[in-house]
This record gives sequence, C-alpha cells and structure tokens, in this order.
Amino acid sequence: MVTIPTFRETLKETTSRCPECLTACPATVWTTTATPSKVHLTRKCPEHGEATICISSDARFYWLAKGSDANRCGAGCACSSADPTGIPGTLGKNSEPDPGDTMETLSTCLALIEIVDSCNLSCPTCFAASPIGVGSKLQAKPLADIQQRITRVLDRKGNIEILQLSGGEPTLHPQLFELLDWIHEEPRIDYTLVNTNGVLIAKDDDFLAKLGERARRGHFQLYLQFDGLQEEGQTELRGADLRDMKRRIMQRCQDEGIPVTLAATVNDHNVSHLWDIIEFGLEFTNCRGVSFQPMFLSGRNPNDPKAPPSRLNTADIILGCVGQSGEKLRFEDFTPLPCGDPNCATIGYLLRTPAGIRSISDFIDFTKVQDFLRDKVNYELADLQTCGCENTELGELLHQFEMTEKDTFRLFIKPFMDAWTWDQDRIDRCCTHVIRPDGKLDSFCRYYSSFPDAWPNDDKLAGKAQSQGVSRHV
Repeated sequence: MVTIPTFRETLKETTSRCPECLTACPATVWTTTATPSKVHLTRKCPEHGEATICISSDARFYWLAKGSDANRCGAGCACSSADPTGIPGTLGKNSEPDPGDTMETLSTCLALIEIVDSCNLSCPTCFAASPIGVGSKLQAKPLADIQQRITRVLDRKGNIEILQLSGGEPTLHPQLFELLDWIHEEPRIDYTLVNTNGVLIAKDDDFLAKLGERARRGHFQLYLQFDGLQEEGQTELRGADLRDMKRRIMQRCQDEGIPVTLAATVNDHNVSHLWDIIEFGLEFTNCRGVSFQPMFLSGRNPNDPKAPPSRLNTADIILGCVGQSGEKLRFEDFTPLPCGDPNCATIGYLLRTPAGIRSISDFIDFTKVQDFLRDKVNYELADLQTCGCENTELGELLHQFEMTEKDTFRLFIKPFMDAWTWDQDRIDRCCTHVIRPDGKLDSFCRYYSSFPDAWPNDDKLAGKAQSQGVSRHV
C-alpha cells in the first residue's frame, strides 16, 4: 500500500475504477513537493477502500487535462450522454449508433477493427486474449461484414484518417489482400496500418510479394510486434525467443519496400533497453520509428489485479530513451499530441540527415507550438469534436514530418489504461477508437478493459469481455 503524505497538491478530481471489483468510483490526481515530483491517482471504492498508483514518475511529463463538471459520472456524463440507461459505452440493445454518442461525436484519429479472432502465436501477454487457431481452426470475420462495418463508420463520420487492421493475427485472414485492395480504392480512408507478429512474412515468399505490391502503392504500413534485443523477457512476453525471426522479417520487408513501425510492449524486462530498440530500427531504411506501449492489464497478463502493481508510464519511457541514448536524444525532442488527452500520446522524432542522426530539437522548439496545452485544463465536449491535430501549428508541423517519412524516425509513446490507471477524463476525449462487432465505436481502452459493464446489453460482446479476463478479476 502506498503511504499518502499530507503535503500533497490536488491537480484534479476525476472518475477511476476499483482494481478489485472494477466499479467506477471517485478519484483524485495529486502530486507532492518531493524531487522528482511524481503524479499519483487515488480512488476510493465503497466496498474495497482506497487504492493508489503512480501514473507519472516525473511530473514534468504529466499534462493536466480536466473535464468540465458536466463530464463527471452522472446525468451529464460524457461517457453516457446518449445512453438512457446511464451505462458507459452503450446505446441500448440492437440500437443504431447515435450522433449524440460520445465516441461518434469525438474526432476519430485512428479506427481499429479486428478482422481475425485467432492467432498463430499464443503470447502470454496478448491484450486481446486471442486463441491460437490456423487452418480449419481459424476464426476470421467475413469480408462483407468487415466492409459493412467500415462503410457504416465512413457514412457516419465522413472519413477515417488511419484504419488499423488487427486481431488476433490479421495476416491470417484468407481475403486480406482483397480487403486491402478495397480499402485502397476507398477515398475516405487516408492510411492503413496492419498489426502483425510477422510470422507469415518470415516464412511465406508469395505472401511477402503480394504484401509488397500493396505497400508500394503508398499510404500503408506494418506495425510489427517487437520486444527488444535483450534475451531476458522474450519467452515471458511471447512464449518463445523470436529475435532472429524479427531481424529476418525486417530485412525481408526492407528488400520488398514495405514500411514498418516497431510496436514494442515495454515492461521491466526491456525498459532498460529502449535505445537498443531505437538503434535496431535505425539500421533499416524502411523502419519509420518505434511505438512504445507500456504493458497494461488486459487479456492474458500475468499481473495480479488485487496487488498494487508497478505500472510503467510515459515519463518512464522518456527518461529511459533519453538516459540511454548517450545524449543523442533530449527531453525537448518529445511533445504531447494536440488531439485527445495530452497524456494519451506523446511523440518525438529523430532526423536522418547526410551528417547522420540528429535531434529534432536542433531544428524545432516544440515549446513554441504548444499553445494547445493551455486549453487542456478545462474542456467541454464541443471543444473535442474536431481533432486538435488539424487545428494547431504543431499539428501542421507533424503532418509535414509524416510527409517526409524517409527522413524522420518517429518515437511514439502510447500508454493504454486499465483499472489501476483509469482516468475517465481521458476516455471523455479519446480519439483512438475500435469499430466494435456491432458497428459502434468505442474507446480502445474501454473496449479492451474487461470491465463487466463495458458491453452489458450485447450478449456476444459480453462474452468477449468474459474471454478477455473478467473472470480473472472477479
């Protein structure tokens, strides 16, 4: 149990979750005058009492984002604004998505859709708890159903900036290339990402060639599961040591001209090897960067939800990257993104130049283009209907970086939430959405949360929640 000092400063009030029963309960975000100052989240459950966790190990990398009183849990709560039942994330059984629903109203910067339920690996840490299944045991969504769900979102929202195909292992889908061709012809989808463990890419020459053909059309990228170069933790994360296979995948993708971002789940085993991951990516001209995702409690995860866990956070990743870089990286190279909650995504860049790798802060001062942060202290739902990335000087600058992707190396930090770290303010302004099986949009964190009230009115979705770990909590 964390001892709470009396000399603390309250930053905001929000709503969190009891880590034992997962019930929504009032919470406080606070910091102390200690050095370095840390940020903590304390919530109090009527049945299980108080629980506290550190959500930022250095307060310099926490940005205050506080919703209006209307966004608090209750009659005016943004998470249930269109739901007469008052249950977060639902619109009633068999109902159509309503424009008044929060996730429909907010801008969707990234929409993820699961196209395959099963996988060809059985990773101990899979956030989706995907069952192993290939061949006759493969569980794939029908192509027509996938297209229909995507089209319905496009018809409601106008366009999707980034569509992410996920699973399970999406490369197992028997009509993957037909789906990719259909997406390419859809003018309302700007960019496609495919999450993958890379097993097929490593083994199947024909699959690789077909994937390369689609990638060379542009607006396409792989998100390759990657856990680092260190030996420790490989088996704990994936059930096997896949390092040699990952290097082979990167080389084959480079030869085929397929752009790749390394998606690194960060835990205690590899947090001291973050710069090694960055350097590995820089070896390959087709590598566009690294997405660091601190481990969170979802699906198959060995953490005990009843024990106060050690959760890595954005500050840990920034401190690790900079501290391990030998002064090649600086704190000034990172900035929170202007869309969504500023604690939901932090981005930085290294530049590939004729003179070698350079720090982005040699050329850009992010502090001069962060006026958007002044609007984050208090916000209304209406303030979030248009993505901040499209309306800020920083947003325009980041788009320029992405247009010259061969010269930029992106460092992306995406800390997803579980019951321990849950801050409802972040959900109220979320722009990373999942296209659910019923066609509705939901926040990524809530969709994979395993909360028993996440999908209470849909039997199939409730079954998915159960399979993703609700039984482990209760």
